Amino acid sequence: MNPMASLGLLTATLGLTAGLSLAGVPIGGGGAELVQSGLAGPLGLEVDNRARAWLSQMGPPVNPGSGSISWFYVDQMTASPNAFITDYPVAINPFNGEAAGVAHVAIAANGNLLLAAGGPAVHPMLGGAVRYDTTPAIVEGQSHAPDGAPLLEMVTTAPYATTIPGVTESNTYSIAEDNAGNLYVADAGANAIIKIDNANGSLSTFAVFPDSNINVQSVPTRMISVPNDGSPGATAFVIVELTGVPFFANEARVWGATNDGTLSILASGLSTLVDCELDEDGSLLVCSAGQFDFVDSIFAPGTGAIQRVNLATGAVSTVRSGLWLPTGIEVIGGDIYFCTFYEGNMYRFDPANWPEYCDTDVNRDGAVDVNDILLLLEDWGNPNCAVNP
Repeated sequence: MNPMASLGLLTATLGLTAGLSLAGVPIGGGGAELVQSGLAGPLGLEVDNRARAWLSQMGPPVNPGSGSISWFYVDQMTASPNAFITDYPVAINPFNGEAAGVAHVAIAANGNLLLAAGGPAVHPMLGGAVRYDTTPAIVEGQSHAPDGAPLLEMVTTAPYATTIPGVTESNTYSIAEDNAGNLYVADAGANAIIKIDNANGSLSTFAVFPDSNINVQSVPTRMISVPNDGSPGATAFVIVELTGVPFFANEARVWGATNDGTLSILASGLSTLVDCELDEDGSLLVCSAGQFDFVDSIFAPGTGAIQRVNLATGAVSTVRSGLWLPTGIEVIGGDIYFCTFYEGNMYRFDPANWPEYCDTDVNRDGAVDVNDILLLLEDWGNPNCAVNP
């Protein structure tokens, strides 16, 4: 596998810093309401069954690392986050400078917090799936030190990933659980899903993603569980892909995986997908990182978007554009929350009350310039656009 296809490219090679900003660059939320700022590489946002939202932050790409996980009550999302884990290690790939560590989080059926900890297994807390106890007495009573959160289990999958034919690297990026309590790790370095058996902890290859039609690597990013009856042929997971360098537009796909590991394409023609979440109507919300700028080595400001995918038909529509590498998407109380990785912000909007604005200042940055023209061209003919009053 080409190491440059790894999701570590979103960190070290992009010069990640907390609250990164570029002179003259508009804010990256596309006009959505700012909820939090000052975050350090926010990646995952997930709500548990106790009305708490969990936020994972990869942190700056330096050793020994300062990745973190924090939490909010869902009715207090603008309050300061409550620390759960701090100073989580970061692994730096010595060959290409890529960084990995805290990636996406998920909630197990029993309420445990599941963390995908990426990178090579150079530290006992990297390269696999981590399970934490998040019962209220422990978390809300703050009966632990932030860097000593109650660890229940760490399963290292990185060495197994490199035994898959043709695989030379591993980068655990997201994690999901099936109806039987088995865990599944989406490995963005191996371009595969690795299954962790709930009964005995054994590892197996669940699925391997093929290259695109133009031989670009898949690079799976977010994997989520979807409701199903548990039968072998039922679709149990949805997975989105970034694709490898040079991040060609319209090459990313949305995949479905059945309980027996059969892959199928649910939607295609998308670009640089880094996160997804089911909406209340059963459609899939996906985050597109946008266009990669190889001069500045970042995904360009204002080119990211949140889109909606009809999983039955594959139809795609744009919910919000003009974003700066959106990730950590979550639906909370009907509102859509998302983070912007580079600038370290969290935003929210009500899709019913925040239509795409198609006035001359499209990105609502206070200036009418070429960025607005590009967005107008992108939305040309979009029947969902409303005129900004």
